Amino acid sequence: MRDFLTRLAARRKFGIRPSLETMQRLCQALGHPERDFAVIHIAGTNGKGSVAAICEAALRTMGLPVARYTSPHLIRVNERFLIQGEPVSDVALEQALDEVDRICAAHHLEPTFFEALTACAWLLFREAGCKIVVCETGMGGRWDATNVIEAPLVSVITRVALDHCAVLGDTIEAIAAEKAGIIKPGRPVVMGQMHPSARRVIERIAAEQHAPLHSAEESIRVTVSRRTIHGQTLQCSSPSCDYPAALTRLAGSYQAINAATALCALERLGEQGLPIPPKAFAEALRTVEWQGRCQLLSADPPTFLDGGHNPDALKALCEALKSMHIRRRVALVCGFCGDKAVVDALREIAPLCAAAWTVPIANDRSLTAEATAEAAQQAGIRQVIPMASVTEAIEAATTWAQDNQGAVLICGSLFLVGEVLALQGDGEMLDPGESHRAY
Repeated sequence: MRDFLTRLAARRKFGIRPSLETMQRLCQALGHPERDFAVIHIAGTNGKGSVAAICEAALRTMGLPVARYTSPHLIRVNERFLIQGEPVSDVALEQALDEVDRICAAHHLEPTFFEALTACAWLLFREAGCKIVVCETGMGGRWDATNVIEAPLVSVITRVALDHCAVLGDTIEAIAAEKAGIIKPGRPVVMGQMHPSARRVIERIAAEQHAPLHSAEESIRVTVSRRTIHGQTLQCSSPSCDYPAALTRLAGSYQAINAATALCALERLGEQGLPIPPKAFAEALRTVEWQGRCQLLSADPPTFLDGGHNPDALKALCEALKSMHIRRRVALVCGFCGDKAVVDALREIAPLCAAAWTVPIANDRSLTAEATAEAAQQAGIRQVIPMASVTEAIEAATTWAQDNQGAVLICGSLFLVGEVLALQGDGEMLDPGESHRAY
């Protein structure tokens, strides 16, 4: 696996390309493996991973040969490629990259990091005989390597917010246009909860593509009957069906709209001859797992881990904690990459935070603990302490929470989430600075 990551990391020199030409040529040289399965294609700033996880769980519950491709990973690159709910093996990954490298050498192609990973995904899923793939974009949509998918079963766009502005644009409208690049002529589109300006862009592009547009917020009703730090009970209904209530471990009030978006997408499959049994969707909610999204690590004191790193995500996280009656006595452990709107993001969570411990993260774009501490103070958190390590910061925050009947929140980056999960014993983090990047 080290050799695999080293070979992939070498492709970072090719950067990010605003073009699908290399990916299209690579797919052609590989015999178009991406055409061997049907695809649910998902883009968006926040929520797309949860939507992908719910969709995949529902299809797998039905006994269908399904795969899921998401990014970034948290600990091991294998997490990006799930077949029947299980990460692919190191051996399978090595063999897929060997084939990609062989084809690239024969056809003089130089794919980027993410293009090579995506080509590996297509090969892995074809080899496994998968018939449906739930596929999340890496960044944006229009020029994303996954956008070689020509006719998805359904295109899904989750909430659009300001993130990756240097690449995607510095307005909601510009980013929405990039995300909406996955909309294909005549193919159904599902839109999650959306800022009005983003909605207008998506509506326009869907109309231009003659693609039927469905709003999850308008067509799916979700009732929350019970919400605790351990999860929540959701009951979904649509104009055509009432679905059984299910207790899901996906915590956070924002997961209700993610469940609605996933269900709205799955109902589009029913219109194409693949109906989703109500019990299968309820079972998917009951069994689905998605680490690092308002994830409860400990109940005493309540300790949450979340990869939120932009203002929109931390605003949703703040509301989620309030809905679980976590208020004002939060010990925050945070670390951020330097290309994020750190002060604006922390302002969203600051009203809940009584104290913060800031840390560097395992990435070459990391802010120093001191720089993050300064941002936290600018955001309005009064007691802020820079720390040298995540372990020390968590220990200090946990002691504070125990002494003050508070809760601990760890957030700011998916890189930080991966580091914490590795410390929890969920696996060995492999080359985080290289292997986590979407491109």
